[in-house]
Formats: sequence, C-alpha cells, structure tokens
Amino acid sequence: MKPREQTEKQPITNPHDVYFKKLIGRRTLAVQFLRQYLPAPVTAEFDWRTLERVEDTFVTEQLREHFSDLIFRVRLKSGDAVYVYILLEHKSAPEKWVALQLLGYIVDLWQDLKEAGVAKLPLVIPVVFYHGQRRWNVGINFRELVAGAEREEWRGFVPDFAYHLCDLSRYTDEEIIGAPGLQVGLVLLKYVFNVELDERLERVIKRVKKDKLVVSLMDMIVPMAEYLAATRKMSPYRFKEILDSAFSGSEEGDTMQTIFDIYKEEGREEGREEGREEGHEEGREKGRQEEAVNLVSRLLVRRFTQISARANAQLRRLSLAQLEQLSEDLLDFEKVADLTAWLRSNPPAAARPAKRKMASVTS
Repeated sequence: MKPREQTEKQPITNPHDVYFKKLIGRRTLAVQFLRQYLPAPVTAEFDWRTLERVEDTFVTEQLREHFSDLIFRVRLKSGDAVYVYILLEHKSAPEKWVALQLLGYIVDLWQDLKEAGVAKLPLVIPVVFYHGQRRWNVGINFRELVAGAEREEWRGFVPDFAYHLCDLSRYTDEEIIGAPGLQVGLVLLKYVFNVELDERLERVIKRVKKDKLVVSLMDMIVPMAEYLAATRKMSPYRFKEILDSAFSGSEEGDTMQTIFDIYKEEGREEGREEGREEGHEEGREKGRQEEAVNLVSRLLVRRFTQISARANAQLRRLSLAQLEQLSEDLLDFEKVADLTAWLRSNPPAAARPAKRKMASVTS
C-alpha cells in the first residue's frame, strides 16, 4: 500500500500509541496476542508463518490522541490474504462511534488496495483493543448506529459488520495469558490508569518469572520504563524498586540491574549526534543479543544440566527474535535431542536464503 505522507512527517507522541506498537508491533508478541485474543475458529485458518505488519496508519491527526492502529496481513491456509486491523482506544471511557470510525478506516485501506491493482478486496477483520477502567458498554455492530436499520425492509440498504472487542477490563489478571512479555505488557496497559498499578505489576512479574522468565520479558523492560515515565511520571528508580521486589532472591536480579543500566545509558545518549546514536543503538542491540544468549543458555542448563559446546556456538549465531522463540519452545523440550532438532529447523537468520523485502514486524 502507498505510504501516508502524514505518518512520515508527524512523529508519534502519544505514549499509549508508542508503547502499544512496541508491544503488539513485535512479530513474536503479535502472533501470541492474535492467537490468544481472537476467536479460535478464525485464527485456526491463519498460516502464521506469513504474518507481517503493514507499515501504514489510517487514524487522522485529530483523533490520534485517542486512537492508534496496527495492521497485519496474513494468508489463510487457502492462500487468500486477510488483514487484521487493530484499533487501540486510549480513552478511559468507551467510544460510541468507534464502529463508524472503523468503517472509514477499512474503506481507506480497501481504496489503497484497489489503487494498487487487487482483483478483489480482501477480508478485513476489525479488532478494538480497549484498556480503560470502565467496561465497554456500547454495541459492537455497525447497524446499531443507523436509525431504522432493525426493520427488515431497510436491512438490505444498510452496511453492517461487527468488530471483535478485546476489553482488558473484562479479564482477570490470571486470564491475561501469553508469553511473559505479553502478559506483563497487557497488565501494565490494564492498570495504567489505576492506583493499584505498582502492586499489580509486581504480582504478575512474580507469577510469570517462576517458570517462564525469558527474553520476551527482558526485552520489554526499557519500553515499560519509558511508558511509565510518560503516563504515570514514575521514575526509573521506582520502577526498578518494583522489579527488585519481584525478583528478590533470584539470580535474575542481576539481569534486571543490567537492563536498568542500559535504560540509564539510553537516557545519557539523548541529544547526541545521529551518527553516534546509530552506533550506540548497534551496541545496545548487540548487548541485548548477548544477554538473551546467556538467559537461554541458563534455562537450558537448568533443564538438561549441560549443553554441548556446539549447541552453545549455535545459540550465539541466532537472532534476538529466534532466541526469544527458543526461550518459549524449550519449556516443552523433554530431551537434548529436542534442542538439536529445534536448532536444525531454525538456522541462524543470516544463513537463510534472502527473501523479498516486505513491510514486516520488527521482532
């Protein structure tokens, strides 16, 4: 689809928008989120290997304070392409006209695709993600907004669709599931307006760390700290106190200190020239990759007592996204041969054949 001029020139300043896109915008967590929170009969038709993020937005500047959007493209097992359009509602109260806004965004998306030359318009699955404190209490069917649409004689003249609602206020903390980074990230969104936020965050981190303290949580610590600073004016030192309490008595406490140091270093780097900043970013990325290798190695040693030097060498050639996936998959491994098979099926990204460049999620 053609890029939108307004999204290239206007920086994203809404902290909810920034954090949501860092959380759900990452491919591994996007797959987790869609698997867990969309209807199972729908996602059963998805070929998850083809999921990619579409780098476009249809939310206008006037509405960006209250809404942001994410678009994913995925192929069905039949081969047809489907778009999942996620609209994030930032307001603390439900929006009655959200179905009308969605209709406009879907039509804009279809218009772009038509101009790109598609033979038929693809299916678009609209999803509303809401994290306000009040329950979502407005209808999810577009038809409910049109006077007289309930009468049979007018029904054929009124467009209609229902959006899928993901209302975090309807989920208990225990019902919020998925990878550790996704669980903690969603709990943070759920309670960001709530005075109980500190307690809830500490509780969910303690819960997921027992057996699944993996890269997906580690990699989200800095975005969480930035989001809390922007929305709750919480200092990184207070956030670190929450993490220290959650990780008290565990070896992962050292990892928290390392990531906190990275966060402070990022702050010191602000305002430096772009060339130096790019070099620093490369260094940070290398540091995160090294930290991920160490975490995965430690989890594997706990599971199998030791792993071979060859396996360790293979781990160090994996990308951050691959390490994150392995950190979740290894929980199902029963023997070392399972690790060997996984590494054989997931060669280092650099060794894979080059693919056509596509607008995809950054993992």
